[in-house]
Amino acid sequence: MAQKPVEKEVAHRFAELVGHGLTQHEAAGAVGIGTRTGERLMTKPEIRQIVAETSARSGMGGGDPEILALLGATDEEGNPDWERRVQGAERYLASVEGGPSSGLLPGVVLLFPVLPEAPETA
Repeated sequence: MAQKPVEKEVAHRFAELVGHGLTQHEAAGAVGIGTRTGERLMTKPEIRQIVAETSARSGMGGGDPEILALLGATDEEGNPDWERRVQGAERYLASVEGGPSSGLLPGVVLLFPVLPEAPETA
């Protein structure tokens, strides 16, 4: 049975999603193609190039060491410093071209939960 060709826009979006960190199977489901079709697309050099370029552009913090440090911030005891990590997430989103919704599918919204304050121990 002949394979049905994948529309160029669908293949491109699939590659972008993989470049943003989705698995091939997740990206295939998101664009409405089969997992085997996604695997087949990944054998194409032009698709792998889109994945690599997207990954390089969207790397967490864009490689900015200050943002990366904030995203992994800990307190003196080694516990996550959520206030500084939120600052890192906000700075990362501000650094992404087009703001926080750049590159997302229409209708997709980013939500960042705010963790409750931990009770103080004596």
